[in-house]
Amino acid sequence: MTTILQVEGLRKEYRKASNWLSRLFKQSGASLYAVDDVTFSLRAGETLGLVGESGCGKSTLSRTLMRLYEPTAGTIIFLGENITAHGQKDLRKMRKNMQMVFQDPYSSLNPRMTVREMLAETIRFHQICQTEKELNEYIEYLLVRVGLHARDADKYPKAFSGGQRQRICIARAIAVKPKLLIADEPVSALDVSVQAHILNLLEDLKNEFNLSLIFISHDLSVVKYISDRVAVMYLGKIVEMGTTEEIFQKPVHPYTQALLSAVPRIDQGVREKIGIEGDPPSPYEQHTGCPFFSRCPKRMPHCERETPPFYQSGETHQIRCHLSV
Repeated sequence: MTTILQVEGLRKEYRKASNWLSRLFKQSGASLYAVDDVTFSLRAGETLGLVGESGCGKSTLSRTLMRLYEPTAGTIIFLGENITAHGQKDLRKMRKNMQMVFQDPYSSLNPRMTVREMLAETIRFHQICQTEKELNEYIEYLLVRVGLHARDADKYPKAFSGGQRQRICIARAIAVKPKLLIADEPVSALDVSVQAHILNLLEDLKNEFNLSLIFISHDLSVVKYISDRVAVMYLGKIVEMGTTEEIFQKPVHPYTQALLSAVPRIDQGVREKIGIEGDPPSPYEQHTGCPFFSRCPKRMPHCERETPPFYQSGETHQIRCHLSV
């Protein structure tokens, strides 16, 4: 399969503002490493699930991929082009092929615009339709395709529930017929009864439009349902990556094992939960080895010095714990 996205050594660093005391002693402000040396690839038509606890850098990574946040270091190769070197004009063209659905459907829509106006703005900007008649027909088609009614086009966002608003956000994202869709926790703000409908919609649209999907969530059961491969993040780094079956059936990294042990299952008896002791290390420190080293019950001396190895198994790029080699 064709690789449409290749990320190499991506970093996003935030410089902490210095105070008067640090300026007095000519000390620079500390840096927070939100995304730290992330490397992965995505194939055409594939769904990559990105999981990890809150604050691990998932959302920052997604926004950096979109160049909504400027990367500190590393490269992003999308459809064969190094988009980290793109200026604003080239970025506008790139974003036609890379769209994003955000977590909060309430803040993602302009309350002063109707659904028709919001969708038309995106469609006109990227010149998808040639005439006003074609534009209106396309808007109504999009609304029906995501499970709404054509008559909803002239309503304002306040007339819709959270699930309906997220459907509008999805319609806006697919309106420009992108190659890649990044969904940043698109169901976490919705009722459980609505989540399954949105997940099924994303899966149907992925197959219909031949989309590649990066699906970000902290809900492992959701990620297992929708993903072909899974990447596990901890403290800005990817600590384990593999196929969905590998991650959920034979996790290697102790952090992944601890996450999975906390997921309730009805097909087994009482399962021992793996506790994680200690506090996470400071995100203001750049770690040369495994970021989980200080809390890992199975740590080895070289884990403090070396990052988990990156290798290729068959057609699947993997990042695995040192315990696997």
